[in-house]
Amino acid sequence: MDINDKKIIKLLQQNARMTHKNIGLKIRLPTSTVSDRIRALSTAGIIKNTVVQIDPSAVDLSTLAYISVLIDWMETNKDFGIAVQSIPEVMECHRITGDWSYLLKVRARDNIQLEELISSKIKAFPGVTRSETIFVLKTDKETTELALDLTE
Repeated sequence: MDINDKKIIKLLQQNARMTHKNIGLKIRLPTSTVSDRIRALSTAGIIKNTVVQIDPSAVDLSTLAYISVLIDWMETNKDFGIAVQSIPEVMECHRITGDWSYLLKVRARDNIQLEELISSKIKAFPGVTRSETIFVLKTDKETTELALDLTE
């Protein structure tokens, strides 16, 4: 990846709907070159997805929590990581170091839905021995944009 690829990625992170023509105008490249570079970045797996960010409260999913999960034996770690992929409330799942096995970022309608998620889906999974939930009271920053170094 060169500096132009990074500039393209930065602009797409800010607005995935930006046209190739507008990107080209901003970074002084022909539209066809921008299109070719975006296609190559996608083929290489650098651009993984193009998504729309939704305001969670606008779709009745304003409860945000992080759940630490402890798995009691290693054989179930892989299975747990695969299983949570099918749980729509789980937005992120990270295998972590320290006292816990996983850290989950989850969104729910309310505390009742969150409690149901924890008791019937997360704690019911074989090997889960303990969990701890941290509720988010207010979000001051939430982004998907990676901080790219744009220096040459």
